[in-house]
Amino acid sequence: MTPASTAAMTRALGISKEIEDAAWFVLGPGLQGKPSALDGKTLTWTSEAAAELLDRLERGTPDPKAPMMTNLRQNLEGATREAKQLAAELLFLQSLPLAHEVKSLKVKRARVAEAASWLEPPLELPEELYQGMTDHGVIRDRTAEFNWTIWDHLTWLCRFVRHVDQQPPAAITAALRDPLKFHRLAAATPGDQPAIRRSIEFLAWPSYFEPVVADVERQEIRDAFASLVGGAKGDTEEDITADIHRIRLHLDEQAGQRIDWYARQLVSQWRKVGDPGRRAWLLRTHHDNAELLTAWRDEEKVTLDVEHLRLLDPGVTAGLVQHAVDEDYKHLGYVEREDTKTAVFAFLTVMKPGDLVLFQHAGTVRLGGVLGEPEYNDDNRRLRRKVRWFDEGHTTTSLPRHVQRQLATPGFVVDVTRVVQALQALLPAEAETEPDGDADGAAVVPPAQEGFSPLTPEFAASLHMELPPLQEIADLLEENRQLVLYGPPGTGKTYLAKHLAAQLADDTTDERVKLVQFHPSYAYEDFFEGYRPDKTDEGQVSFKLVAGPLRRLAEEAAKPGNEKKPYFLIIDEMNRANLAKVFGELYFLLEYRDDRIYLQYSPNEPFTLPDNLYIIGTMNTADRSIAMMDAAIRRRFSFIELHPQTEPVKGSLLRFLQARQLDTTPALLLDALNSAIDEWDRDLMIGPSYFMKPAAQTPAGLRRIWKYELMPLLEEHYHGQLTRAQLEERFGLDQLLGRLAPR
Repeated sequence: MTPASTAAMTRALGISKEIEDAAWFVLGPGLQGKPSALDGKTLTWTSEAAAELLDRLERGTPDPKAPMMTNLRQNLEGATREAKQLAAELLFLQSLPLAHEVKSLKVKRARVAEAASWLEPPLELPEELYQGMTDHGVIRDRTAEFNWTIWDHLTWLCRFVRHVDQQPPAAITAALRDPLKFHRLAAATPGDQPAIRRSIEFLAWPSYFEPVVADVERQEIRDAFASLVGGAKGDTEEDITADIHRIRLHLDEQAGQRIDWYARQLVSQWRKVGDPGRRAWLLRTHHDNAELLTAWRDEEKVTLDVEHLRLLDPGVTAGLVQHAVDEDYKHLGYVEREDTKTAVFAFLTVMKPGDLVLFQHAGTVRLGGVLGEPEYNDDNRRLRRKVRWFDEGHTTTSLPRHVQRQLATPGFVVDVTRVVQALQALLPAEAETEPDGDADGAAVVPPAQEGFSPLTPEFAASLHMELPPLQEIADLLEENRQLVLYGPPGTGKTYLAKHLAAQLADDTTDERVKLVQFHPSYAYEDFFEGYRPDKTDEGQVSFKLVAGPLRRLAEEAAKPGNEKKPYFLIIDEMNRANLAKVFGELYFLLEYRDDRIYLQYSPNEPFTLPDNLYIIGTMNTADRSIAMMDAAIRRRFSFIELHPQTEPVKGSLLRFLQARQLDTTPALLLDALNSAIDEWDRDLMIGPSYFMKPAAQTPAGLRRIWKYELMPLLEEHYHGQLTRAQLEERFGLDQLLGRLAPR
């Protein structure tokens, strides 16, 4: 199959024509030994030009702190035109298929143009080159790795060019006709680097290869959909590639177009549940080994001591790690073995190229990016991964407060993904990462809300309340993060809590506003986490740890990207539960949000209440249990009274009726009823919500409300104090209406 027919096929399947044409604009002449398309006369894809460029790259970077292009220009001073022009072509191919943000797209275009300007005379790049370098790229799984490893990728591309030039013409012709032969040609390049190799394979054969370059992503896609095509062929790279190709053709036929593996509706089917994408890891040495930390920095790596551990393969399951550590580390205590299991599994299986890593020493934090898969050193006593360190570090005290808290988490390999965005903001410009795209990449995404959404007069009017007292509640909540709305029945405590939280969160979907109701049997296990019966696949009954509403909402609020969005937990009827039993050790975090605690069911995992999680409780003062309120709760929550005779509740019923042009008699009756209740019984006064029902607008409906809702409540309040006749005389509907009648 010729490059032209390949192009026609891929266009039919929906591959970006611009990327495809631009790739072959450079690849075509290069692979076939023709002059460069950049000027139509210079032979760049030769062993001589590639060897010269490779030699200059392998000299290393003259100044590690300088931008990559500054170092490359210094290394290319005095180079031949062929070597310089080849550098421009390889820079172009390295970044061509990547999905870019507009900002980084301009940077990458500028890199190629800058490299072309080093030629004498300077080379003006053809328009065909720029047409292909758009922001709608197709490789989106490891763009950060491509950003951090340009120098390494250029060295592999040089070896690839030299390897291609050394092949007989028949081998090149065969590779242009058969994708598997092209793969074997590329894979035979010395010093294989799978990510950049797979990118070139895709650019050369987009009808067969996929724009998925990471091992873990390819494995997950194949495993998730293999059943659609009769199962997997095998586990070699060629087997996985063939499986994914068959799967993609099957899905293409169903969709009627070429599918995008990273479209939101598709990625959710193959990416493992709970995989947050790019993670961040804090690594430590035993006893803060300064010599080893220096080796990490100088040799661009991180390591993990596994002196007593049997050899385990990358991607090993958590169960195998647990068994191996339990058997091989019997000399350690339980806690140390658990820490070792966590570290080994993270290092071998969970950590991926493109993740961020950091270590701290002597008050300084160094940030880097994971480049390689795990491997053992020569004596098998340590695991190691290649890392690109970005800068000289940051002082610990200069980091955001929530990042500092994560750095205090114990362990040798600690997942600190919840602060990954804060860490990415610290990266230098050369190391900026780009987020994964989706099928709707061209859509305009509104900026994320930060903090509380403002309260407006329109919002206050919708609640039939005055704005100033509502604003005071919001200010107090933002300052203290937890408060209680308390008052007599019918004052709209729960109603106000729900609507106020939704307004402050600017969340109409209730994704960031959750409500729970306490009751006498409610416990810590219901509220935060506890073990619950679970049926296994074999039909056996076991117990598993289940998160309660507070833990679930706290985890959601702490996810990367959510740190500045407010989340609200509303606890209705808060005083009806045994609060000391429900909150347990969480009492501490209610007062000290900056600290962490270890939980009774998760003793190895420190927990923090996120700063952006707000708690609103409601309490009914008619319930005598409020008098027995735990002093610890009173100290940790701000208490705001909602009372019929004070704002924002006062006058709300009259405003409600007037807004609807209804009879205002119920508002007058409510005032008369509460006036009949003694001031020292103000906690027994009645709220307006009883009279906001449609039934209150008819004489019969009003009598039903009075007979079956209000009078039983008052009888209970005054039991043993007033007789039924005295209650009727004082609070009866006819008596109150008579007092309202004009004399």
